[in-house]
Amino acid sequence: MNKDVVLNIYILNWNQPELTLDCVYSLLNQSTSTEYRIFIIDNGSTDNSVEIFNQKFPNIVVLRNKSNLGFQGGMNRGLSHGFNQGVGYILIINNDTIADILMIEELIKGIPDDAALVSPIIYYYDSPNKIWSIGGKINPLFLEVTRFLDFSPSVPKKSVRREFIPSCAWLLRRETICKIGYLDENYYPIYYDDLDFCLRLKRIGCKVYLIPQAKLWHKVSISSGGEKSPTERYLMARNSGYYFRKNMKMWQAPFIIIFRLLSFLLWTFRLLFAGKFNSLRSFWRGSVEGWFNKLPE
Repeated sequence: MNKDVVLNIYILNWNQPELTLDCVYSLLNQSTSTEYRIFIIDNGSTDNSVEIFNQKFPNIVVLRNKSNLGFQGGMNRGLSHGFNQGVGYILIINNDTIADILMIEELIKGIPDDAALVSPIIYYYDSPNKIWSIGGKINPLFLEVTRFLDFSPSVPKKSVRREFIPSCAWLLRRETICKIGYLDENYYPIYYDDLDFCLRLKRIGCKVYLIPQAKLWHKVSISSGGEKSPTERYLMARNSGYYFRKNMKMWQAPFIIIFRLLSFLLWTFRLLFAGKFNSLRSFWRGSVEGWFNKLPE
């Protein structure tokens, strides 16, 4: 590896070559003085994704997994690869995103000295000026996120502390992996793994920052079939149950259980009145599995 390279970027693909191509092009067009390398992690695609990448990007290494390891397993391959290569920074980024031309430059330039993880501000791809996420805090009682979305019309002018940032694009220092390890692969294939990771960072005193000068556009929930789809509702319900059972303390349990029961009823009525009966059945099934199945060892 070139010793001048300080950043490795890892993009996860599973049977979505067109999405991944758009993301890669946005990263190849970065205006930055930072030396970086891009890697595509193919998560056992059954289409011709790998052939397309090799043809379009002969200078980009494709790391092939034999099967679909989910977001966590796939990105852990990238984190491990970057850690073993000894780079100072590792960026994991969703393939359903488009990076602003200055995103890498702003992330590297704006990262505070005490940051373990930083992220750009994230906008909706279909509404480029509308904020999808600028992160949030993790409520100490309910372990859920207090989000800063449409409630905050103004963008912060400088780097700001957050306790949670979704994993659309995470820039981590190499030392962060030493302290926290990797993503929990029990959240297969997606959802709640990022909240779990951020909670672990919070509990050991590692700091997370939003770099608002860095921008990213997100094609929301494409990998799970769209918001409120049967797959999205099932995975959110199942993985939320696992997350709370894994992380809540005894004193938090009564508050969290009541809170989640109210959320369950609210989502039931939302899906029922929207006529999304398949999504409702998937949501119920995911809720039962997440809360009542045996926890992984």
